[in-house]
Amino acid sequence: MTKRTIKNPILPGFHPDPSICRVGADYYLVTSTFEYFPGLPIYHSRNLTDWTLISHGISRPQQLRLSTKMPNAFGLYAPTIRYIDQRFYIVCTNVGDNGAEEGNFLIWTDDIFGEWSQPIWLDTPGIDPTIFKDDDGQCYYLGTHKEIYLRKIDLTSGKLGERQNIWTGSGAADPEGPHLYKKDGYYYLLISEGGTSYGHMLTMARSRQIEGPYEDCPMNPVMTNRSSNLPLQAAGHADLVQDTTGQWWGVCLAVRPISYPLRHLLGRETCLLPVDWSGEWPIFGDGGHLPETLLIETEVSQVAPTDPDWVTMFEWDPSLIQSTASGFLLQPNAASLSDQKKMAVVFQRQTALEQHFMADFDCQKLTAGETGMTVFLNATHHYEIALETSPQGNQILLRRQIGSLWKVEAALPYDGAHICLLIEGDKNQYRFSYFDHAQTQHLVGSGETKYLTTEVGGVFTGIMVGFYAVSEMPHQQVAIAIEA
Repeated sequence: MTKRTIKNPILPGFHPDPSICRVGADYYLVTSTFEYFPGLPIYHSRNLTDWTLISHGISRPQQLRLSTKMPNAFGLYAPTIRYIDQRFYIVCTNVGDNGAEEGNFLIWTDDIFGEWSQPIWLDTPGIDPTIFKDDDGQCYYLGTHKEIYLRKIDLTSGKLGERQNIWTGSGAADPEGPHLYKKDGYYYLLISEGGTSYGHMLTMARSRQIEGPYEDCPMNPVMTNRSSNLPLQAAGHADLVQDTTGQWWGVCLAVRPISYPLRHLLGRETCLLPVDWSGEWPIFGDGGHLPETLLIETEVSQVAPTDPDWVTMFEWDPSLIQSTASGFLLQPNAASLSDQKKMAVVFQRQTALEQHFMADFDCQKLTAGETGMTVFLNATHHYEIALETSPQGNQILLRRQIGSLWKVEAALPYDGAHICLLIEGDKNQYRFSYFDHAQTQHLVGSGETKYLTTEVGGVFTGIMVGFYAVSEMPHQQVAIAIEA
């Protein structure tokens, strides 16, 4: 084992609502994805600090439909991953307007590196589900519907027993995100309260009986960074795991504000914190706070960095998007980034405030349309640099949309069908450039980051950088080579 100083977040960029389980020496973690597809990314680690994307819980359009409603507050909420009787399970909520495909569901797999089952829809209200197997083999479902409730569950059929409300929380707003653990004869119930913004916190209660009554922890909230100057804020929605030595750890979400008044750009990110459970109640992090840095003993990672988690909105349609050896082949439809519809676009998460993104676009088969790169929060808040093609000539566009306001900031003539575009980001602004045939960089313009923060225009997601194509004409095509 080697002592290492690590810095939170451990999964940077839009990775909210983490849940974790351990099988032997292997850890598996899943996060929320809302309207993005494939959904529910599964990450693997041997040391809790270095994570590799290995699969997705929702990877086939036939599993479910994601809502296309605005804003970005619908889709896949707060999954929980557990390993029970040699099988992996995820319970999750699909929020939206999809009729029978809306609500809580369960999926399972015997191969964590493979595909997951079709959803088993669960006839129970609310959000933020979790499951727990007791010592006698009985499994339970816990959910959030105004308060925390408990039901017996058959993991094969999804059949549920009677609902029992077990805790209303410690008195703050929005009790949610329950997870249950059993230790030293007590059932410990960990939840989040205070909303998922800057008042976020963790609270805990315990009982000798699973149905309750539950007594509040005298140290509640057991973890929060609210009303502090700590670099990580809005910390909460945690899940716990024991490592192979018996040490407890928590994974939780937090944000990194970029300015005052507090605004965050990258979304809610996954962080790690130590949990001292040597006493009757656990002590989280640094005296109840989520630290930015921590010194831990871990195995040295032998895992090479993986490719980004490439996603699209709502559904990956092979008639619009195909993967290639160097990037993607897009066959556009008429949907634009402002339409909140299925379109020819692929995204990756922005994971650092100072980061650049570059791609080459082959537009020989795009005779009438638009293709380019976008910094995207949602359908009403995004910036893009693009090549617009037409029989009358091509031009480079820089466009910004902020709510209902939009403007073409620049329109420059361009005489080629190949173009290299670049987006450079820092804490304050994005800069948009192209390279000419002599590989000379030309700055087209810039845009402030603050208008793409969650506090200005978003809800539950974070910044994605996308590569897209749009055309109302048939038989159009764009080949995109992504810089490694």
